Amino acid sequence: MSETYYLMGMIMDFHSSSAEDGYFLCSAILSSGAGAPPNRHMNDQESFFIQKGQIEFSVGDEIITAGPGQFVKVPRGEVHAFRNATDQEAEMLILNVPGSIHENVFRICGTKLEPGSREWPSPEPELDMAWVARVCAEEGLEIVG
Repeated sequence: MSETYYLMGMIMDFHSSSAEDGYFLCSAILSSGAGAPPNRHMNDQESFFIQKGQIEFSVGDEIITAGPGQFVKVPRGEVHAFRNATDQEAEMLILNVPGSIHENVFRICGTKLEPGSREWPSPEPELDMAWVARVCAEEGLEIVG
């Protein structure tokens, strides 16, 4: 599988398909300040493996700053968010099981790039967060904040 999307300051390469593999795995490059708003989902288990940089996670009431080699697991249904709180790019793997929620949201809301692209879109695509929240809700992901 070779698909690349840009969404909310992240370039994401899809490495698996939930329909074919039973899980969704993507790698993500996060620009400075990029991340996901507080959200929760009951049907996807989500985990992150940091490869480069520092990423700040909120999982429930806990704040976790994770660096290379660290793994962050989000309990199903727990409110969580993450962001690159540094001025450097960060990289991580994102694993969702079974993953159709995230795979669908990234495809619908993201801007498709050439497979394997590392070029940040310029200008940055505008994103209507009210529309994103509706798409997320339809897929089973609740934007909380």
